[in-house]
Order: sequence, then structure tokens, then C-alpha cells
Amino acid sequence: MTAKRVALVTGASTGIGRSVAETLARNGYVAFAGMRDPDGRNRAARDEVAGLATAGIPIETVALDVTDDASVAAAVATVVEKTGKIDVILNNAGGCVMGLAECSSVDQLRRLFETHVFGTQRVCRAVLPHMRRRKTGVLAFTSSVGGRVALPTTALYSSAKAAMEMIAEGYKRELASFGIDVVILEPGMVRTKIFDNMWLDDDTARAAEYGALGGVARAVLEMVKTMEGPSPEELAGVLLRLLEMPHGQRPLRTTFGPDAALIDPVNIAADEATRALHALYGG
Repeated sequence: MTAKRVALVTGASTGIGRSVAETLARNGYVAFAGMRDPDGRNRAARDEVAGLATAGIPIETVALDVTDDASVAAAVATVVEKTGKIDVILNNAGGCVMGLAECSSVDQLRRLFETHVFGTQRVCRAVLPHMRRRKTGVLAFTSSVGGRVALPTTALYSSAKAAMEMIAEGYKRELASFGIDVVILEPGMVRTKIFDNMWLDDDTARAAEYGALGGVARAVLEMVKTMEGPSPEELAGVLLRLLEMPHGQRPLRTTFGPDAALIDPVNIAADEATRALHALYGG
């Protein structure tokens, strides 16, 4: 078993996931960058990670498709076989659809939930038995401002992130006795390629029935592509600082960025309501 802490990051081919994996590897962790199809569509990302490893940075790629049970099980088994443990898992894989809620098909909504919700649950169920046996670990989730507030033209994306956050909140209380912490990152605008890979609502006929409003998603998408925001490396630094905190002192939710700070009052109010409701129902 390696003496270093071990981290597995999903959706680590680019953006936040890639930055987190590299940042942790440069700061005392053995990092596994989980990504789909590393021998195909993500071969370039795999080769970049391999270059870091050649330079002596303890990071490597592991094939991991969060929408596939066998892939998740194999990835977790690979990490445990190589290192003997998993100390940190960051559920980061995701995607985003923009458009009016009615104008996205059920297939698009299913695709969102398959990754953000069902995929996250697959990964947690695969990793948690190892963490519970060792009575230590951190379960981390990349959410969004949209996990707390439905932003313009992203209600369906927000619904998936909100569902993921509720699952994470349940895990926090259920895993406390096993020495496992849960943290949720809630970034606002971050400079990644997500806006280049975003899907638009697929029912254009219905969108046309909304008139000018039907074209808002495309206008918003072009606008956000030009907006400035902090880098994914900065967000990775935030997670690193959370991981360096003692067990039991890590906050459940951490916002990131000036726009995300606007939901801090929402989180404070929700925490107070949650405590009151748990006291009422004996949780």
C-alpha cells in the first residue's frame, strides 16, 4: 500500500478534472485521471498525462466511463490493486444542455442524469466499501451555482446538479461515523472548454413557438463564451485546501468565484433549515 494519499478524479480529460488531478499529484498525492476512451477520443489527454508521469509526477490515466457499471468497477479495482486504497474521490464528470426546459427532449434530460446523478452514484457505490473498511476518506463533488439556483436557460442542467447535491448531503450524515467527509464544490464561471462542448435544446420546432425567447439559449451561450472567470487551476487549489483541513472540519459546501458568492446566503439559510428539520425528524 502506498504511503501517499490516493485520489481518483472522474471526467479528468480536460478542464476542472484534469487540473484537480495534476494539482493533487504535484502536492503529495498519487492521482488517477479517470476519462472515457483514453485510447481513442481522449488519446491526446492520455498522452499529456503520460508526459507528466514521465517527468516524475505521480499521475496516471485510468479508463473510466461513469455511465457504465463495468467501467466504473474496473477503474476502482485498478486503483485499489495498484495502491491498496482510495483516499479521495472527486465526482467531476458531467455535461450541460442549454435551452428552454420544454424544448429539450427526455433523451437529453436522461443523458444529464445518467452522468451527473446515476454516474455519481455508481462511482460512490464502487469506492465507498473501500473507504468504509479503512474508516477514512473524502467524497468530493463538482457541482455549480446551478446546483442551487436555476440559471437562465439551464434549468435541466440545474436539476441534475441539484439532485447530485442532495445525494451528497445525505452521504455526509450517513458516512460521518465511518470517518468519511463529504465536500461539494459550487463554482460559478470557470474558464474551461465546457461552453464549446455544450449541447443546445434539440426540439427546435417547439423553441420556435416561443418566438424570440426560443433563441435566448443561443444568445446566452455566445455571451458566456466571452465572459472572464477564474481558472480551473484556482478551483483545484480550493479543493486542495479543503483536503488539507482536519477531518470533521471541512464545510459541506464551498462556493468559488465572485458570482458563486451570491448563493452564500442560500446555503446559510438551507443549512439552518436542514439542522432544524433533522432535529424535528430525529436525523
